[in-house]
Amino acid sequence: MILVIGHALAKAETLQAMLAISTEHVLRSRSEPGCISHEVSADVEQPLRLTFVERWSDMAALKAHFRVEASRAFAKALAAMADGMPQISVYQSDEIDLAAARA
Repeated sequence: MILVIGHALAKAETLQAMLAISTEHVLRSRSEPGCISHEVSADVEQPLRLTFVERWSDMAALKAHFRVEASRAFAKALAAMADGMPQISVYQSDEIDLAAARA
């Protein structure tokens, strides 16, 4: 599984617009092949800091997501409204069965 974690810092005057385009992006992305989950949330201690958490079945699905024109447009619009450059990290991960780990 591929895990993507991203952060973007809004300005007070851009927060609502960033939340709106982020919500649209998340909802659209969830329907893409290979998307396991896609979420955006505001940090409870830093409400201008948005965090994105995505899970993709494999790297091919994530690469396809990055090639979608709407994804490219979202990234460009988010960066234009953000206070500084948004950050993104991509990880290869395996889910751990907690029941087995506790045994």
